[in-house]
Amino acid sequence: MSDFADDLFLGHLSRRSFLERLSAAGGGLSVLAGAFPGEVAECQEVPRKPAADEDEVRYSPDNIGGGGRIERNFYREWLKKSKVPRVDVYNVKDARTQEVLPWPEIGGRGMYVNFAGNVHMDTVLVEIPEGGALVPRRQAYEQLIHVLSGRGHTVVGEGGGKQSVAWGEGALFTVPLNAVHRHHNDDAARPARLMLVTTFPFMMQVFGSLGLVEELDHDFRERFAGQPDYYSRAEQIHKRWWRLNLVKDIRSADVIPWEERGKGNASLFWDMGGNTILEPHVSQFPVHTYKLGHRHPYEAIILTLNGKGFSIAGRDGLAERDRPVKIEWQEGSIVSPPYFWYHQHFNTGDTKARYWAITEGDFPKRLGIPLEVEQIEKEREDPGIRQLFEQELGRVRTSDAVPNPGLHHEQLHAHGIPHVHGPTHGTGEG
Repeated sequence: MSDFADDLFLGHLSRRSFLERLSAAGGGLSVLAGAFPGEVAECQEVPRKPAADEDEVRYSPDNIGGGGRIERNFYREWLKKSKVPRVDVYNVKDARTQEVLPWPEIGGRGMYVNFAGNVHMDTVLVEIPEGGALVPRRQAYEQLIHVLSGRGHTVVGEGGGKQSVAWGEGALFTVPLNAVHRHHNDDAARPARLMLVTTFPFMMQVFGSLGLVEELDHDFRERFAGQPDYYSRAEQIHKRWWRLNLVKDIRSADVIPWEERGKGNASLFWDMGGNTILEPHVSQFPVHTYKLGHRHPYEAIILTLNGKGFSIAGRDGLAERDRPVKIEWQEGSIVSPPYFWYHQHFNTGDTKARYWAITEGDFPKRLGIPLEVEQIEKEREDPGIRQLFEQELGRVRTSDAVPNPGLHHEQLHAHGIPHVHGPTHGTGEG
């Protein structure tokens, strides 16, 4: 399997080439068709290319330590060798209907989603058979679990500290780091489908050992020690932050206005499971508006909970000359812009658009990455952005199709929000 992310970031791979290589690898063209119909149609006409040499040795480029060092990318090596059912994509059109395949290792059906451009986070779609259960497991990585459909319960822990959490469609909960757990489907007539967001890629990159990730015999009691109220307690720690381990339904959870992100914007953040990397929140923005373009030095995986629209993403910018990728989304869509790419979200539907976003929060800062969130303020926005939105709305007059600006430079100082100077600055989220 080729290393799409490296070639993308080094500028060695065009969008067309990227899609062709996915086609050659069998990378889920049905998933890509919704976002790139023209390019995918073209790629389907390209003869399948031979698989890359599994023993290929890759070397670091000249600008890293003088070049020539054999590359250490343990996650890529796992991708090359793993036999789990998988797609390699920018987005999933509908996670609720995305094809899942038999996955004996988990005792059900599933699909591993590797987002090109991510090396810290992934997504896994799992389906539990009618009235059945997946196999008990423990994994030394963080995970957040959203219920796409069905109802059931998950048993966490062992012995006297065992806990059970009931869940239904729309729920969000966490499984503590490396805790033994098992997912059960309580409906004997229908399968249940879960969406997991995990830090498996990061743990593989750090340790380079699948055995450590899947067979570590250690209880992280600082995070979970069998507390009887583990899934029932909830504490508000800031006006937009709650510390808890279960949300009954993120689709209807009350969000709090956040005008700094634009008029009519609202959001809610959760601190879950003592996780030090995964940071989930929900955000919504008004009908026929769009968020300002931005990029951030952390990965993000975004699930649309309701509404419809589109996003654009580009490594160097969002103007037409930068050839950004355009990705349509609807309820059930998952989008993950590559790391530090500019991206922008547009609501073309007739309802407020709400999404669930999982990011790494300040984790890159703790790694010492000296990058800041950047936002393209309205006065610096390429005129083609507004024109594109007007075309998508299909209107002659679009006085109500407006950007949703957040705070500007002077206000950022007043609010103590970090930003950068130069052609882009500001705050950004999701």
